[in-house]
Amino acid sequence: MADEEPKIIIDEDWKEQVRREREQASKEPQESAEETGAEEEAEASPFAALVQSLATQALFALGLIAPQDAQQVTVDLPQAQWLIDMLMALREKTKGNLTPEEEGQLTETVAELQRAYMVRAQQAQEAALKNSGVNPQDLGTTQ
Repeated sequence: MADEEPKIIIDEDWKEQVRREREQASKEPQESAEETGAEEEAEASPFAALVQSLATQALFALGLIAPQDAQQVTVDLPQAQWLIDMLMALREKTKGNLTPEEEGQLTETVAELQRAYMVRAQQAQEAALKNSGVNPQDLGTTQ
């Protein structure tokens, strides 16, 4: 038994099967975007799923979403910044290769995350000042 080589079965007709499936799919009537829903269409796109995945991770890092059983929210600004930078790099590297919908989704996602990051960064700075005994509202006044 140890001398026997394992049998390798090669499926030679897989290309023909794929061709038949493509032909059949092209003959079926296409559903309109209104019938399928824009949300389902976005979920079907691997690019949209990638953008959504990175955005969700950034929202977790910003403490804007948390697991249901979480007792407290953790904010990780460096991680959030890194994820936003990754989305910006993705936007730069895919420039000219995206559909208008994909480009719009990516641009809007980056803009929303940047706004949320700025708010969290300001909150963190104010908290650090208060912990050091400085009132952030007193910084702009002269005495």
